[in-house]
Amino acid sequence: MTDQTPTNPPHWTKLGLGTGTMASLGRAISIRQADSLISRMVELGIRVIDTADAYGSGDCEYLLGKVLQGRREHFTLATKAGYCHSNLKGPLRCLNQFVKKLKQRTGPRHCFEAGYLTRCVEQSLERLRTDHLEAFLLHNPALHDIQSDATLDVLQRIKASGKTLAVGICSSNMRVLEEAVHMAGIDVVQTPASLDLAKSMSALWKAFNDRGVHIIGNHVYNPACLSRPEATHELLMRASASLIPASATILCGTRNPSHLAQSNLWAESPLNEDEARALAESFRSPSAAR
Repeated sequence: MTDQTPTNPPHWTKLGLGTGTMASLGRAISIRQADSLISRMVELGIRVIDTADAYGSGDCEYLLGKVLQGRREHFTLATKAGYCHSNLKGPLRCLNQFVKKLKQRTGPRHCFEAGYLTRCVEQSLERLRTDHLEAFLLHNPALHDIQSDATLDVLQRIKASGKTLAVGICSSNMRVLEEAVHMAGIDVVQTPASLDLAKSMSALWKAFNDRGVHIIGNHVYNPACLSRPEATHELLMRASASLIPASATILCGTRNPSHLAQSNLWAESPLNEDEARALAESFRSPSAAR
């Protein structure tokens, strides 16, 4: 690893690449496909890559580490930790995804203990072949996890070490996000940004934005939304881009460079806000009503 840890804040672009299925069993893309996707990102100026140590039980980070060599400076890397997974190496690495599933079926799915999170950061840096991250997030913590002083202390120690420029939380749990609004030391938060949840998320987005916390929106192309007869990828992206704060990053979980380029254009061309709000109301999930 030859990176030099930057001192400037992370460079967040409007669109980012979500990598949740890039290394999934039966759906993994090849190094060549990943290289093509990353090359297109460089051409388009899309910097943000969101990943997690549990994606493919580390295989996604391994893949990214390979294709980012020589291009690391072009990207803002965010990863997440907290799900229990396997970290076998060498010839046993092919067993990691199976071991992860077994662990999560027979034991706790999450761990946010200080020692575990510290090891997770080190392992992610190794897999990604980098000296630092732009952001390190807790991956779907429970309310009691983020209320723990020990959890918050380890986040700050990891940040102080220079291994990450920012720390935060990834969650779709409204109570967790409501608690996180009041937490000191949180730089980044990742939340759902799908149109069916946009109305219920709007007050939280504003609260985070007012505090200077960077927002990353995921699940814009929610299958439940896409199943609506009037829904298109363009409509969902442009509406979400209108409703989420202008400074936020929206993730696109694609493997197709052309689809990524098109999503980037849509994200940069949001709908009229009144039209987007009306759509959000019509798409609103009954379970999201408060």
